[in-house]
Amino acid sequence: MVEIRVDQKIFERFPSFRRGIVVATNIQNDAPSPELEAMLNEAVAEASRNPVDLKADPRFAAWYEAHRGFGSNPNKFPPAHAALIKRAQKPGTQLPLINRVVAIMNTNSIRGVTPVGGDDLDRAGPTLELKFALGNETFVPLGAPDVTENPLPGEVIYVVSPSGQVMCRRWNWRNGHETRITGETRRIVMNVDGIGEGCEGRTAETRDRVAEMLRSHCGAEVTATLLSPSQPSFLFDM
Repeated sequence: MVEIRVDQKIFERFPSFRRGIVVATNIQNDAPSPELEAMLNEAVAEASRNPVDLKADPRFAAWYEAHRGFGSNPNKFPPAHAALIKRAQKPGTQLPLINRVVAIMNTNSIRGVTPVGGDDLDRAGPTLELKFALGNETFVPLGAPDVTENPLPGEVIYVVSPSGQVMCRRWNWRNGHETRITGETRRIVMNVDGIGEGCEGRTAETRDRVAEMLRSHCGAEVTATLLSPSQPSFLFDM
């Protein structure tokens, strides 16, 4: 059993926030996929052809406001999807196909203009929670396995309870190394986050597209839901 939850204090502070959840098992993630590579390339090309204003677009503005709301500077620590889309909008940009699941995450972050992230369930634990940090939790940054740091008290973190292993800092700024998705990953949870006016429909749409791509391109068995103030947690029978 795996429980995924959002602390009610998050919803109290950010009532428009919604988290789409996709749990996928029996994933085939260790082979190239020309189809997914083409989809990723097209998403990048479309972002370059039709760039969005990263400062004025309300889909970004809502996230920047949320980050400031828990004391983080989004100019210094931007949400990962904002950094990804900024990169994609530069002419000539190409993103590598790291593996199938990461390609699905990146494609949908760009297409949905929304944060999409994921973690290896076999590297995590039975309870995963989005909450405000106490400051004693531990974080190993992606790509830096020899570095260990602590989040700031009050920072929004995605963490394994009760171990305190942080999977993502500053809500959706940087992923952790320990639960990274690799070619050997077979079980994941993917998060599709939305905040601001009208976000629930956009979040659900991106969540459903992610689920279908995991089925069709990774052969996965998929379960999906939406976390909200009225449903802050969900228990999956793995």
